[in-house]
Amino acid sequence: MKHYRSTLPPLDYLLFFETVARHKNFTRAAEELNVSQAAVSKRIRFLEGWLGIELITRRGRTVDLTKAGHKLAANASEALEYLALGIGQLRQGSHEKLSLASNIAVSQFWLTPRVNEYLLSQDAVPVSITASNKETDILNQDHDAIIYYGTDILSGWEGEVLFEEVWQPLAAPSLLMQSPDISQSTLLDFDKLAMKWINWPDFIELSGSSDFAAAPRVNLGSYGSSLDAAIRGKGIALGCSNVLKYEIEAGRLAPLESAPLKTGRTYFVIWQSGTLPQRTRDLLRDVGIDI
Repeated sequence: MKHYRSTLPPLDYLLFFETVARHKNFTRAAEELNVSQAAVSKRIRFLEGWLGIELITRRGRTVDLTKAGHKLAANASEALEYLALGIGQLRQGSHEKLSLASNIAVSQFWLTPRVNEYLLSQDAVPVSITASNKETDILNQDHDAIIYYGTDILSGWEGEVLFEEVWQPLAAPSLLMQSPDISQSTLLDFDKLAMKWINWPDFIELSGSSDFAAAPRVNLGSYGSSLDAAIRGKGIALGCSNVLKYEIEAGRLAPLESAPLKTGRTYFVIWQSGTLPQRTRDLLRDVGIDI
């Protein structure tokens, strides 16, 4: 157990000492603290007596720090700065922040670009993003809003539709220009962590397309890795064009003309029923999540 009251001097004594150490002058320290010079001197003497260590040497109006004084001044300055930062964050108010969650791919390719764009604005508030491919990790935590995809909005939650889930092959434009027969390019696959995910065997079967049936396939483990390899021109990945809007607009990925696969699922922005005040709605719109 930590006994700060018995192991630390009163906080205002450290505050007075830090001010004197910074100015190396009692008069200027007293002016900053809006107290008398005698009050400053009294607290410094008390602090030295409490510690049993000399912190300051006085030569007329000149103030110098002892070796112990220099060490305490550095520690006190850092501690007070950290405390001031924490107090400042609290004073902003709990409503002046936004907590969002999504699966990893949506976070990386759809949500984070929007948040980063928003954070460049002068009046932006702090935004935190929790990313996990386990739905329980994001649904069982306290978030202002969650980007969720499924067939419907969950019981006990409210939400709005963002867009349909439509899967299609995507590749780097450079690969499309180089390969005369794109159907023989390497298919970049991944491990399914949920039944509703679509990988290459699912896509070929559900779309009824035989264009890629004979193409070589490599499993890169994660969905994000398959997209990263596709962006680097290593093969063809699968993805939802709406999720990958920024990569497509930036020219890093291009959808192939193969028939898109509609899964019947939808991307939603959801929140627990009755928990979305108008201020949070406004912040979501500022981030680019229209509700």
